[in-house]
Amino acid sequence: MQTSRFQLGLIATLAVGLGFSLASSEAIGYPAGAAVSLGANPVWSVGGSTDADGETVLLAPSDADMVVTDAWVTFGSTDCRSVVTFTNGAGVVQAQYYGRTERHRSGYGASDLVDTVKHAFNSGIRVEAGDTLRISSGCTPYYTLSGYYAQP
Repeated sequence: MQTSRFQLGLIATLAVGLGFSLASSEAIGYPAGAAVSLGANPVWSVGGSTDADGETVLLAPSDADMVVTDAWVTFGSTDCRSVVTFTNGAGVVQAQYYGRTERHRSGYGASDLVDTVKHAFNSGIRVEAGDTLRISSGCTPYYTLSGYYAQP
């Protein structure tokens, strides 16, 4: 049985097509979509504490937005129940959480219950270029925020 030129050409064409379809393409990393991240290492984190009246904890640079992806907040005093509020520079509420610390007494002594706010955002809190993020609470909040820089 002989193989015709047509069959050989068809086999070669199919082999080349299969090779192109299985070839690796350039990987696109997190976050998906258009160029979102900024710089070689766009990840940042910040931590500290504020007074009960609150203060600015993030100041986005003038050429980049900051996206908060993870927040961790707890209180430094006992017997505190308070709402933790994140606001932007215009005073618009970006996020709110209820947190508390309590001192429990029992026959064996006292123990503290600390309610820690831990949150991973699906899409994040965006702090626009040149804007701020402020944390306020009725108690002294201790915080850690992390995220990435993004194009404005």
